[in-house]
Amino acid sequence: MLVVGVGAGAHGARAILTYLDSPHRAPIASRTVRRQRGQTLASTIAAGVSALHTTASKLAVPVAYSAIAYRQTEDADALSTRRDPRPSWLVHETAAQLRYLRFTGTVPSHGATVLCDLGSTGMTVSVLDLSAGATVASRRTSTFCGDDLDHLVRRHLAENGVRTDVDASRSIKEQLSGSGVVSAHGADGTGQHVFTRRDFEGIISGPVRYATMVVEQTIALSGAKPASIVLLGGGANVASIGAAFEKRLGLRTLVPGRPELVSARGAALLSVDQQG
Repeated sequence: MLVVGVGAGAHGARAILTYLDSPHRAPIASRTVRRQRGQTLASTIAAGVSALHTTASKLAVPVAYSAIAYRQTEDADALSTRRDPRPSWLVHETAAQLRYLRFTGTVPSHGATVLCDLGSTGMTVSVLDLSAGATVASRRTSTFCGDDLDHLVRRHLAENGVRTDVDASRSIKEQLSGSGVVSAHGADGTGQHVFTRRDFEGIISGPVRYATMVVEQTIALSGAKPASIVLLGGGANVASIGAAFEKRLGLRTLVPGRPELVSARGAALLSVDQQG
């Protein structure tokens, strides 16, 4: 059975086409659509979902169910009024994330955990009571976000004679997770700078300290004693951030495979659950 899952937020949408019984495997197809200035979230999502339905039709296998994971109530309100010939269920982002993490066995069925979603436009911290499947405290901040980290990388490289665009700086940032050194070149072919993981950790140390403080405050507000932190979103691909969180918070830090797709994968699972 083919299902579509979508993770939506201020950045835009990530949509996947997958088999219901194996959402943890590589998607049959996926689309990431960046929300443009003046574009509605509904039209952004529609662009990604339409492409996936086209892929499904070529396979001659129809999409059985579809669901969109939203973050904010106003997003749900806007999406509920959209006109789309391919209806999708709306599910909350945290519910979708928890559904997938339980499916993969990443979190247990009891105790508490922290979900820390590191997105391009902000960080959302949610403390969950796993027995009840409920959020006991949550906080979102736009002060710590992937876009700002990309900007810090671009500024550091520019100070060393290398001018890059946003996509290149993001790629360099993520390459440092697998390699301790990246040779960066300017977009116009001029300039070169050897950028190390230590350089990167140095320039993001201030923002990471702030993010750690936000997590600590959210945990304190919840009154819970979580056993772990699960990092989600595109920022979770940056190994330095996870290492810093684990060191400073003293909690086991987990990063699922393809953390940026967790919301979409959870939405795909919930698309069928909603039928009951």
